[in-house]
Amino acid sequence: MNKEIKNGWYLRFKESVQEDIREVISPGAEQDRVVNIISDLLTDCHGDLWWHFDEDHGSSDDIDESLPEFNTVYDSSWLNDIPDSGYNIIQLGYGDVYAGETFNQRDIYIALSMNGCSLASALTEYFKFTIPVMDRYALLGVKTLVNVMTKPSDR
Repeated sequence: MNKEIKNGWYLRFKESVQEDIREVISPGAEQDRVVNIISDLLTDCHGDLWWHFDEDHGSSDDIDESLPEFNTVYDSSWLNDIPDSGYNIIQLGYGDVYAGETFNQRDIYIALSMNGCSLASALTEYFKFTIPVMDRYALLGVKTLVNVMTKPSDR
């Protein structure tokens, strides 16, 4: 795992997330569901993926204050047949739109709570990545984005 740190977030390799989930959640349908949902949510991550886990990195007021309101995407605590690995919850949140170097952008946040049980809460790790946000009517913005993506490197 890469150890680059930015504002309490650790740079993470997107490719390692599925493998790490499989190490934590017991094999079976529940593990497959969580991996598939997280994989779908990370589809739009084409740049850096940042990660924070209070248990490893310590609690941070800066991170807690920067987290958006989350919406639940998946919650197995409501299943009648509780998975062997405990319950798992996946939540998604969107940061505010802000100006980037070339176009507007926003941060996408994923909260993954794994292996909770009736006597304990699930430990939560957070992922964050940035996506471009464009006004659907701003054709000039689309042209600028295409130009930036196809421009040869100045290096």
